[in-house]
Amino acid sequence: MPIIRRKLESSEVYPDDIRYDDETDTVQSFVNGEWVDNPDIDPRGQTTFPARLTSDSRCDAAQSVTDAFKTQIDSVLSAIDGAQSAFTIAGIILSLFTFGVFGVFISLALFLAHVMLDAGTASIGAALTSGTYDTFMCVLFSHMTAGGRIESGALSAVEDDVTAQIGGLAATILNAMLSLAGEGGVNNLASLGEATGDCSGCVNDECNVDNWVVGSLASDYMPGILAGSGCGAEISRTSDTITVSGAVDTIIYGMYRVDLASVVSVGCTVDMTLDSGSTNYDRSYSPGEDDAGVYFAAFSQSCVDRIIILSNVPFTCTFTFGSGVC
Repeated sequence: MPIIRRKLESSEVYPDDIRYDDETDTVQSFVNGEWVDNPDIDPRGQTTFPARLTSDSRCDAAQSVTDAFKTQIDSVLSAIDGAQSAFTIAGIILSLFTFGVFGVFISLALFLAHVMLDAGTASIGAALTSGTYDTFMCVLFSHMTAGGRIESGALSAVEDDVTAQIGGLAATILNAMLSLAGEGGVNNLASLGEATGDCSGCVNDECNVDNWVVGSLASDYMPGILAGSGCGAEISRTSDTITVSGAVDTIIYGMYRVDLASVVSVGCTVDMTLDSGSTNYDRSYSPGEDDAGVYFAAFSQSCVDRIIILSNVPFTCTFTFGSGVC
């Protein structure tokens, strides 16, 4: 059979009027004779598939993304062993993202291809062990919402944790793939995945007491209640507890008040012990919840990241934070 060869035009990979500007890290469109930034068509910021709903959407999403990355990296290692070119390896990397115009990011894929070619399969294999992938999965898990999503603006924190917890060549490769994927790519891979994860070994950073603050942060999510000077006072804390006292907030009818919130966006199991006084109003909020929350049932609640307590009388209470995941 004769082989017909012809030149592959760039428009057959992605439209001629779209390009990636690596100097500004932006996707641009050709409009009226000039290139202009067009972030709306950047696939790295576009989550196009609905979240995959499972019994543990967050964990399964983290495992699905990890599996997708590992499969593609394994394909790259096979290509390197087969003496394939950097362009071929870049094409393998980009083939992971079958949604959106990821072809415009050929320069990013080539950068990663050269990094992996220079390192060689032996060094990459030694860096990306099964334990490394388990750590990567837990990093993704710790930054995902309960529905298995990386929220807008959160990817840099994921990359920071990859650097801190994994480091070295493995972190360089994984972070390059995260940067190429963007939040949209990560979320779409999570949606399209079929993995069932086991996150029992992951540490829930939400339940790290150091991530919880006493102050006005919780009030940002409670319509009708304004942050005032009296948002509680911290008395003490241990590795798993915070003891607080209510402070008078003159904005809310002179009631004693405590606001407690986490600076990360998943959820923790919290138990509250009333040490003195009494409470009139107590609410807890799930991650991403912006309405009036739910009552702090029996002074215990699962998967919350914000708490507001109000009382007509002085009170003190101790919050105990659960371990593991919720």
